[in-house]
Parts: sequence; C-alpha cells; structure tokens
Amino acid sequence: MRYFLGLDPDGKTKLAMQAWREKALPNFERPVPVANFHVTSVFLGQVDEKQLDLLCSMIDDLDQPGFSLCFDHLGYWSKPKILYLGCREVPMEATQLANKLIHIAKKAHLQIQERHYIPHVTLVRKCPEHAPAPLIPPHFECQFEALHLFESVSGKHGVHYPIRHSWPFQWFRKPSKLS
Repeated sequence: MRYFLGLDPDGKTKLAMQAWREKALPNFERPVPVANFHVTSVFLGQVDEKQLDLLCSMIDDLDQPGFSLCFDHLGYWSKPKILYLGCREVPMEATQLANKLIHIAKKAHLQIQERHYIPHVTLVRKCPEHAPAPLIPPHFECQFEALHLFESVSGKHGVHYPIRHSWPFQWFRKPSKLS
C-alpha cells in the first residue's frame, strides 16, 4: 500500500481554491479534483503492515503545535509538470514537522527521499508549461488542526487519497485573565 503523511485543508478552503483556479487561471486538461487537494509533509511510498504499525506508534508520541499556512504563490515544477499553490513564507513549525516525520519514517525502516520542504497544494498535473500570471492573486489562509495518514488508492476514476489515521495537533493557548 502507498501512503503519505500530510495536512488536509478544510472543505471551505478547498472549494475557495477551486473557485479561484476556475476564475484566475485558464482551463487545464488535468486539473486535480478538489477532493484531492492536500499538503504532503512526507511521501512514504510502499509501506508494509509492520512498518505502518511502527510508524503510527512513533507518531502517537509526537508533540506538535498546530500552525497556519498562507498559500499566496502560484508555482510550477517543469520536470513533473505540476502547477501548484505554494507559500512565500513557510512557518518554522511546518518545516520542523516535516523534519520530525522524516526522522520517524527512517526509524520505521522506510526509504525516504529527503528534499527541501515546500508545502504546496497541487492544482494541475501534466501541465505542459507554467500558466500565465493569475488574474487574481492567490491568498488562502489555512489553519491545520491535525496530521493525517493518507493512502494513495488508484481506481477506475483515477487516484484518490482517503485518510486512514489522524493525530490532532496541540494548540497552545494563552491563559485567560481571571477577573
């Protein structure tokens, strides 16, 4: 089974991203379905049951504060031909999470390809060239409440990514003043 660890924008934000894509960009042959919008933290690839159990038990002990990402940049990777929404500024918590998850995955005996972490939401696959500048600049604030284990499942109608497990983040709140 193929898995990845990542973040799931809320439904309202996914729909807003889709509406923005339809208004601000030209039509594309292979737009990613709105239900597949996600932010990968670490791609795990093929994972057997033993590795999955070990990985999940180590993530159970992870103490991770919640954080927000602002998707305010349209980017393009020419080799995989992917058009994406990215972040001009990446909060330290997002990078730290990706690094912690890489470390955990390696301890679970998974072969992880380390790269510079770029949080993004893929908008279009097999995009032949970078799209023209969007008519409306993107700006989507996403507050993430949990880390998710997604499975990559191929079917008749393409790939989809069901969430198989979730771990809530810790939100640290300032104590309220007592009157």
